Amino acid sequence: MAALPDTDVILFYDIPSSTPSTAWSPNTWKTRYALNLKRLPYRTVWVEYPDIAALLQSFGHAPTEPGTPTPYTLPAIFDPRTQRFVAESARIAAYLDDTYPATPALSPKPLRPFQAAFQHAFATTVQPPILPLFLPRTHPLLQPASQPYFRRTREHMFRAALEEICPPPAHAQQWAAIERAFGVAAGWLDAAGDGLDAGDARATLLGEGKLTHADLSVAGWLVWMRIVAGRESAEWRAVEGWHGGRWKKLLDVVEPWSDCSR
Repeated sequence: MAALPDTDVILFYDIPSSTPSTAWSPNTWKTRYALNLKRLPYRTVWVEYPDIAALLQSFGHAPTEPGTPTPYTLPAIFDPRTQRFVAESARIAAYLDDTYPATPALSPKPLRPFQAAFQHAFATTVQPPILPLFLPRTHPLLQPASQPYFRRTREHMFRAALEEICPPPAHAQQWAAIERAFGVAAGWLDAAGDGLDAGDARATLLGEGKLTHADLSVAGWLVWMRIVAGRESAEWRAVEGWHGGRWKKLLDVVEPWSDCSR
């Protein structure tokens, strides 16, 4: 096991970029939002892609995505108060709820099966059309230490050079596929009556008026898209108008919990 840090704050392991926020990853954003919303003291430890496996192995952690080109992934946290190292955003959310019950619950036990089902549906319906367009555009935003690893593993996933995964002539078609996929998700939420279509100040994918891990998961993917596309770009402005402005409203709801300074 790695030498345990001498600190009284949670260590949050994230992947750096050259963007102004440094934070960018859709998966680590889920945990950053959670820590900020719960107002738990934490400190970010930036980990380049080639160092992630060694980090998790040093704590004796099993692969988070076994059998894939990226078997060890972030986010992860180390909590010195319990001496626990936890990886994967859903497990982290559940751990934080269980360990700090006085904080806002993001993954209440009765909701965990439903949140897991939502996560699976989102991962199989919405995420696949996002990746071909946004992974190649993320590569130049990473630090030089991470770029070769990112290129090698993503090219292995797609069996193509990054530049060939979604070349510029295919961008419009890919954007249309992304919009359709988010439209499917919007239909799920309309059926649940999450409130965002009416423009009120709540994001309630599964939480009856309270933010949940499911909300933060969707927000994490949206904020990655915004960082890569550019907040003022025509592409992002179009996303803000999709489905009655639902996705912009979700990011507005989570904005108070987007601090990247720690």
